[in-house]
Amino acid sequence: MMPPGPGPQQPGRYTLVDREVSVLDSEGNSTSVGPLTLLFDSATGEVSYLTREGNALVWCVVPRPPHHYQPAGHPVPWSQPHLAPPGSAPYLPDGRPPSPVPPSLPAAPLPPLPMPTPASPSPFTQDPGAGPPAPIANPLVDTAGFRDSVAEADRLRAERRVGEAAFLALATPESVILDCRSRASFARLHVRGAVNLPFPDITAGELARLIPTPTTRVLIYCNNNFAAAPTAFPEKVARAALNHHSFATLVAYGYRNVFELAPLVDVAATEIPLEGEDAP
Repeated sequence: MMPPGPGPQQPGRYTLVDREVSVLDSEGNSTSVGPLTLLFDSATGEVSYLTREGNALVWCVVPRPPHHYQPAGHPVPWSQPHLAPPGSAPYLPDGRPPSPVPPSLPAAPLPPLPMPTPASPSPFTQDPGAGPPAPIANPLVDTAGFRDSVAEADRLRAERRVGEAAFLALATPESVILDCRSRASFARLHVRGAVNLPFPDITAGELARLIPTPTTRVLIYCNNNFAAAPTAFPEKVARAALNHHSFATLVAYGYRNVFELAPLVDVAATEIPLEGEDAP
């Protein structure tokens, strides 16, 4: 009996549900033992059948035929008896119990297997007819406010993304050039005069320490603004560029006089002065 799917040269396991199984007695006569759930392993040639032992379901293994193909060095994965292989379950995917046990096993009804029951309802397992789960309250997480900050940042960025010349003109002593990359990247290369506050370290207190007032002009740039320096400015996926996060976060903290360097410039050709360990 060979299940559908790849053959011995492409080893795999197949679960065969409710297959009628017959065995040969000592005189060579075929006797049916009824429908069983089988597990066929084309890598080892083993066939396992699902049966009960006490209150547990176990897989019993029919030994591998000696002529069956087996890759060199391929270990026999199961011993007899053993628990269900990884990925199997005591009940079939559609909720039905497994196939009946062979007639030779005790016919007396066995108590049902204990099924785990949660101590309290879970939003992931509650009755689908009960409606949407109640939101989990956390006063320090404001999803609606986050969306509002992103929307406002998008409106501001439409007018505040500037080129190299404008960026240099705006970089007056009264302005703050904020670099939100990691400390290691900042040490390698950064815009001259910039201050470093890594994005994960942003708090209201840290921003207030670096930016004198909420109306102070803030200039930002990020990894995706400088090319040809992959160690100091490792490129982010465009839709996840740190520019978006930095601008929206500053808006969320109440800073709206923000300007962003827009173009992608070459570190060796830009007019913006750079300094650090890898400065050209």
